[in-house]
Amino acid sequence: MESRFGDDAVLLYLDASDDGVRREHAAVVEQIETAGHLYPVTVVDGTPLYDGAVSYPAVLRAVHDRLAQPVVEQ
Repeated sequence: MESRFGDDAVLLYLDASDDGVRREHAAVVEQIETAGHLYPVTVVDGTPLYDGAVSYPAVLRAVHDRLAQPVVEQ
């Protein structure tokens, strides 16, 4: 990831079976479980994209696509 995107992207692994992770990321965990996604789930900027398996090429595409979008300031 770093060799492709440098500091523009950060890859995190979070274990949703951990109570602390479930508390800290409750909104995303609820979204994943309400939608019926299967773990593992790939989430980019808080949006679940892929479930059931981790695909490194798919993650790279998703990050590339996200970084290519203009930044919207609120």
